[in-house]
Amino acid sequence: MKNLAGGTAVITGAASGIGRGLANKAADEKMNLCIADMNSESLKEVEAELRAKGAEVFACKLNVSDTEAMKEFAQQCYARFGSVDLLFNNAGILRMGSSWDLSIDQWREVFEVNIIGVINGISAFVPRMIEQGTPAHVVNTGSVGSLVAAPGMAQYTTSKMAVKGITECLAQDLIMAELPISVSLLCPGMVSSNISEPWIRESLGDDASPELIAEMKAAVDETYPNCITPEECANRVFDAVKRGKFWIFTHPFSKYLRNMCDAVIEERNPEYAVVEFD
Repeated sequence: MKNLAGGTAVITGAASGIGRGLANKAADEKMNLCIADMNSESLKEVEAELRAKGAEVFACKLNVSDTEAMKEFAQQCYARFGSVDLLFNNAGILRMGSSWDLSIDQWREVFEVNIIGVINGISAFVPRMIEQGTPAHVVNTGSVGSLVAAPGMAQYTTSKMAVKGITECLAQDLIMAELPISVSLLCPGMVSSNISEPWIRESLGDDASPELIAEMKAAVDETYPNCITPEECANRVFDAVKRGKFWIFTHPFSKYLRNMCDAVIEERNPEYAVVEFD
């Protein structure tokens, strides 16, 4: 996967944040783009950005939790470009709250997007990628939360831990079948994006102005000194894909993770704290 020019990248959740960064990086690599998102207006903006770079683009409003819609999207992508070289199952949402305060509908909403959305992407695209018989790569977006727990983020953490399991099994299944498709789990740290916007809107109330929401979002980003841009995240992702890496970390946190793993091995109670990056 070192030479991506002329290939096709599929990206869900492409209208903002990490997805938008990945789409622009793929265009810079001279790839064709199939982009999808629920936000049709922002998706149109991204489509225009990519076309301005000279990329061939197919854009589709898509709810990744809709299995039939995902199958239709895959069919349209293959009808347009004939093959898929990079699949980014990236769409995701964040909801926050104490584990015992969350309704079953809130749990289901996050699981349907963050888990079922990834499964739908795999089910719709990977069989076609196998059939095309050429080297390809799948990147599923997890999180630092795929590996460590965080207070107030039970739904998100649980869903991203599930994505880790799905991605590891997918990689092993493809290896066992001796197929030329490699897999990565993207575990981003803090990346400036709109994923926190629904939580911010809920916290501020329905009457909050766009300016106040933007100000709150900026304050959230500033809380994390190691927050990076979607563009920098995309650069790190594509570098890892070209090197065939399974684990993609945008922020190193080996010291924190090593302490957590040692606690498991030594059967010590975990000492939860805010993740500190190396």
